[in-house]
Parts: sequence; C-alpha cells; structure tokens
Amino acid sequence: MSVYLEHANVTVPSIDEAIRFLTAAFPEFSVRGGGKSQKTGLKWVHVGSEKTYLALNEQSGRRLDSDYGGHGLNHLGFVTNELDSIDERLVAAGYQEDASFREEGQYRRRHYYFDNNGMEWEFIEYSTADVSLRNQY
Repeated sequence: MSVYLEHANVTVPSIDEAIRFLTAAFPEFSVRGGGKSQKTGLKWVHVGSEKTYLALNEQSGRRLDSDYGGHGLNHLGFVTNELDSIDERLVAAGYQEDASFREEGQYRRRHYYFDNNGMEWEFIEYSTADVSLRNQY
C-alpha cells in the first residue's frame, strides 16, 4: 500500500496572505480552484500542485491559537531537498525565519516561518534515508 497526504484543510485569517506565502515557498504551487462556501458564504481556495494541495478557508473571526495551548492545527511540515532555496525565496518575499526552533543536525535540518496570518510553517530537509537517524527524539 502506498500512502501520501493529498491535502490538508486549513482555516486562515487571509487567503490572499496564505497564497502569497505558499507560492513564495513553492513556486510550482498555484491556485487550482476556489469560490464561496455554500454552507458559510466564506471564501475558499485549493492551492498546490497537481498531486498535493492545501484547501484554504477564510476564517469568520475566530482567533487562531499560536501557543499550542488549544485544539486545532499547530503547523504543517513540508519535506524538501531544497531548504536553502526555500529560505532564499521566503526572505526575498519579506518573511523572517523563527530561529528559536531552527535545527541544523547531522541528519536533518528544520526551519520554521510564520506568515503574516500568524500561521506557522515548518520546512525539513533530510540528509539520510535511514529513518532511525532521521527521527531522533
């Protein structure tokens, strides 16, 4: 059996800001479609590639909890083999890395960013295929 994550559904304060951040990180991402929810009347889009995407919904006023103290999504982690390129694109787009969680290990590197919505995004680059070394706790 082969498994991969096709999409995640995330509510954000501003869809336009989320699109700006994600397409800066991943130039191959684009808006695949969107509209207004029949249920809520709020804006939604799918942004990503042909294989994977994020379903983004614009929030209706609920404040996001960024201290991990409440329920809900804390962050999404993307595996890449181009971490330095992602850093360069995000910095060029005006984003700053949250270096307090940065990891520069022998077998993995992890960098974290907050977009202007206050959403946290993690980017991971592994230097080994050995899972026991990649996932040291």
